[in-house]
Amino acid sequence: MLETGLLEVAKGIGRLFMNPLLYWIILLFIAVSYKRIKKERLQFGTKIFPILTEVKYTIGLSLLGSFIISVLSITLGIVFTKDIAVILMVVIVIFTLTASTSFLSSSYTIGMAFIVALLLPFTDLIPIQGEMMQPAYYFGLSLVLAILLLIEALLLLSKRAPSYPELIKSERGVWIGQHHLKRMAFIPFFCLFPSSMFTMELPLLPYVDIGNESYMIVLFPFVIGYHYKVLAELPQKAAKKIGKAVLFLSIIVLCFALISMYYPAVSMVAVACAILGKELIMFTNSSKNMNKMSVLHPMNDGLKVLTTIPDSPAERLGILIGETIIKVNGRAINETNQFYEALQNSGAFFKLEVLDTNGEVRFINSALYDTDHHELGIVFIGEPYHMKAELKTESKAESS
Repeated sequence: MLETGLLEVAKGIGRLFMNPLLYWIILLFIAVSYKRIKKERLQFGTKIFPILTEVKYTIGLSLLGSFIISVLSITLGIVFTKDIAVILMVVIVIFTLTASTSFLSSSYTIGMAFIVALLLPFTDLIPIQGEMMQPAYYFGLSLVLAILLLIEALLLLSKRAPSYPELIKSERGVWIGQHHLKRMAFIPFFCLFPSSMFTMELPLLPYVDIGNESYMIVLFPFVIGYHYKVLAELPQKAAKKIGKAVLFLSIIVLCFALISMYYPAVSMVAVACAILGKELIMFTNSSKNMNKMSVLHPMNDGLKVLTTIPDSPAERLGILIGETIIKVNGRAINETNQFYEALQNSGAFFKLEVLDTNGEVRFINSALYDTDHHELGIVFIGEPYHMKAELKTESKAESS
């Protein structure tokens, strides 16, 4: 019995590699990283975070989400149809054509697929045989939506979630910093498909019998993500606030989804709450940043830290986003060139005077090794690299 069950699961996993959505998700991961790295090189002259950082440290939560949804799908008999699966795939592809993660929240992907599947039978756009969205399917979609929204909240609340810096011009024409909270996670899950919907026997698909119906177990590839711009507060603080809001929203959606097990129409309320709640969170975050001064702005005394490069001395020394480097070896600094020169002349050891985000001064003493980054891996707020390069090119042309 156990061997048969494992064989059926293995067949379901094998079927995953025949789904084109899997390869689209892989291309999406690469495209999002490439787009971000291209911007980093343009603004800072170097790659800040390695490729696929957007999906780094998500395996644990991905497996958790996949396990929960798969167990609930099999035990509660959550059923999808091939029409719903196709709609989900089309929605994900459309929402990610620009290599953006803004609409990868399950509130948007599953929410929009739910609405389309609900309304499509009433149109003449696509000929449909039978009823695409039966009440029995409402509960399944809303429950999966709620669980994926919960995983999204945990991704936001994770202390290992990075944020990506960007330089923008303020209304006063000053270069300031903002951060992007952006992450993706691949969450495949097992679900049931009615075998009666397929006109031919598919040998790679495992079949199970529940009552008088026969179902196929399919490992369906899925991806979730989010993207928030943060300007008016530090990214760590903003991520915590947004994460708590998404967590609260996921609990509300989960409550309505569980009620829809007995009253299928309530699943529409769950989906509506998910979409409107997510929009409210996005709007609230945008409103905070609108017409407000960035917390990451140039200082009259010292250099404000925009970010630190992973695995650099700055990260090892605990230098944080938003802190200000006031002095290097007792020498006051106001420009990146001064910081670089002070480090070069410090010998084997250096001392930093740092003003933290609470307004308190702390001192950092460390050795400087030949293998260390020439600026300790600290990225400061200032003019973008490409503009400096253009000025150098122009000055060389004028001198020649």
